Amino acid sequence: MPSPRPNCDRSGGFDFPANPDRPATKQPVYWTPEVDPGVILLINTPPLLADDADVVATLPPAASQRDEFGEHLRTLSTANSCQIALLYGTDPAQPLAAIVPLDAMASERLSSLDRFIRSSKGGRVPDKRLTSSQRTRLGHMLRALDGRIEGASHFDIAHALFGPRFIVAEEWQDSPFRYTTLRLIRDGYRMIEGGYRKLLRFRRRDA
Repeated sequence: MPSPRPNCDRSGGFDFPANPDRPATKQPVYWTPEVDPGVILLINTPPLLADDADVVATLPPAASQRDEFGEHLRTLSTANSCQIALLYGTDPAQPLAAIVPLDAMASERLSSLDRFIRSSKGGRVPDKRLTSSQRTRLGHMLRALDGRIEGASHFDIAHALFGPRFIVAEEWQDSPFRYTTLRLIRDGYRMIEGGYRKLLRFRRRDA
């Protein structure tokens, strides 16, 4: 049976899919495996292989949520954060095996599984789907989009992002920061229209 949803007395005692007393940045987020190749799908090891299974003895501490497919775990470690799905009927106390669907994201799923195995042995293995520069740009994108939605001008947004040293009214029309600001806002709108899902995919390198 699915576990009950968090109950918040201050909100009238109704059930919510997430705890409304907790800020959004502290809420565990669970993705479906169809969207996120980083989700680790686990089942119990088949009897044929169970005797020789070299498995993670204990799954890492995690927040959890149940649904009709099984139990979803979101690890609490910031350095090695990942989502694990124990498919329906899986006993985490028994040897475990991973499932890797042979779909268009198979290679990405294998990379995620390799990261999970290495981190389970005590190593710090960060998720490399986003580089530090991409994270910085995403932060600028969100700030620019928030400002635009609140009615700020492109000039004011650029001034807030890059500072008065670089944003001068007399040079604004030909400023490279003007075009950067326009692109940030454009890409921000694309993100909220569903483009954010692309952040879950691995960067592809040409062979």
